Amino acid sequence: MIAQTENKVRIEGILSEINITPRSFKRDNNTVNALSGIVTIRVNQPINGVDTELEIPVHVFAAEFTTKGAVNPAYESLTRVMNEYVSIAAGGLANADCVRITSAQVSMNEYYNQSGALVSFPRITASFINKIKRDECKPEATFSTTFVVGSKGYETDSDGVETDKYKITAILPQYGGKVDVIPFVALNRGVIDAVSNYWNVGDTVKATGRLNFSSKTETYTTKPDFGEPMEQTRTISISELVITGGSSTPLEGDFAISSDDVSKALAERKARLAEMKEKAMGVPQKTTTSKGFTDLGF
Repeated sequence: MIAQTENKVRIEGILSEINITPRSFKRDNNTVNALSGIVTIRVNQPINGVDTELEIPVHVFAAEFTTKGAVNPAYESLTRVMNEYVSIAAGGLANADCVRITSAQVSMNEYYNQSGALVSFPRITASFINKIKRDECKPEATFSTTFVVGSKGYETDSDGVETDKYKITAILPQYGGKVDVIPFVALNRGVIDAVSNYWNVGDTVKATGRLNFSSKTETYTTKPDFGEPMEQTRTISISELVITGGSSTPLEGDFAISSDDVSKALAERKARLAEMKEKAMGVPQKTTTSKGFTDLGF
């Protein structure tokens, strides 16, 4: 079974919004109380040299008791956040608490929509959120991960033209022998040169970088059948993992991830996705075995 690798996210910023709700689920025929939801954190940090305001949604979940029956400290932490912490939405920017998360992780949120298309995007998960003093807060939203390179190359637009953004598809081992297929990007010219020259498909590499969960407004023109063109605006949400550094050579020996383990984990992921699609569409789907990194399960 493929082993979980380094997957660390650190966030410091101002608590923007709290959406945590009580729920319950069954465990061994017993009802277990839990807390789940999203805590949004505002962080200002440079992205490729441009100061950017981020609104980072952090997905949280914790059962009240562990499987051994002990009180879950993560549940206690989320209870304090829900009942005691002040967000920008509730108390305004001046009164909002600053928070620090040191043990969050990157994962993929994946599901099929009603038309049968796979919707997937990176998300951040955490269990512990700690309040800190304002003068201690150093805004930061960074990650450090170890993954296998699944593919790499410049992003192309809808017309097939290459953009300035370089995409790396990462195969990231998670808990329980599963893998997520996660898109990373490189924006800086020096980073792009290093990734394109030194990283190859199948390599185990380490990457560090910054979260870019933000939004931008674009203006575009539509041309009616007759009359004057109309100018309109749209807001685009961004959920990117921007690589700013990493290993210049592949990790080797015990630090390298076995290609056989990766292929098996990708095949299992593809089977899970097929089952998800079957449930979403109500139509049985055939599953196939992954034969390499070019088949990432889509």
